[in-house]
Amino acid sequence: MTITALAKAPSRATTSITLSAHMLNIPISLFTGTESTAVTRKEFFGGDSNIPVGRASVRKDTGEVIDTTDVVRMAEATNGTWVALDDDEIAACTSPRGVAEIPCFVPVKNFDQYLTENVYQARPKREKGKVNPAAEKAFGLLLAGMRARKVGALVKLAMRGPARYAILTSEGNLFLVKTADAVREAQPLDEPTLTKAEVAMAGAFIDAIGIDTPVITDDTAPVVQAFVDAKAGGAATKPVPAVAQTDNLMAALEASIAAAKAGKGKVA
Repeated sequence: MTITALAKAPSRATTSITLSAHMLNIPISLFTGTESTAVTRKEFFGGDSNIPVGRASVRKDTGEVIDTTDVVRMAEATNGTWVALDDDEIAACTSPRGVAEIPCFVPVKNFDQYLTENVYQARPKREKGKVNPAAEKAFGLLLAGMRARKVGALVKLAMRGPARYAILTSEGNLFLVKTADAVREAQPLDEPTLTKAEVAMAGAFIDAIGIDTPVITDDTAPVVQAFVDAKAGGAATKPVPAVAQTDNLMAALEASIAAAKAGKGKVA
């Protein structure tokens, strides 16, 4: 079951960010760590591979707006021929739609070896608002067995489109995972020469910021909504201040530690 082959390492950065904490600002380049292994499909008018369709169901050759019923999703064969390919055909040649096969069980301690994506809540199916008692007991028994063995179920399922792998936990959560061949090889990460004092300073910086496992909520959407509401009311936009850069790393660390300690000492 284990796939060891990795995709090639990314050749160029997709964007840049700055890691920032008080006075410490570190410029970072981000490289795509995964790639799609699925067969790529494109949309064409009437199944004609010479007439591609844009995002708004518009023929790219004439600009004519077309009906969505005339749009056909097609995939390119290795010989260059384009053929129609729908979700049912993909499911039929990979895994039956709606069926989640269990190839094996995975120890909980090994969950971190899988790169997870979306999470679903798995519950016994209801029919006319009522749960089937037999299904409820069978599912509960499976979860109880997994808790006792400290494992999760690796499942292969097709919900829409090609079959995907996922991990079903004993809490009834289903995490979609990426296959190993969709994960790119690691970019080189050079280790600079560091003194013990510098490493100790980095440790003090981490302690000053604090070590915790917080429950993370979306604090971006409310801010954006407030900005939109204010702008709709005629309020002036607030410019984002530029991030200050410094070449004196140790001074930046010392200043950041002092600022973090001062911030913790304030009464809310």
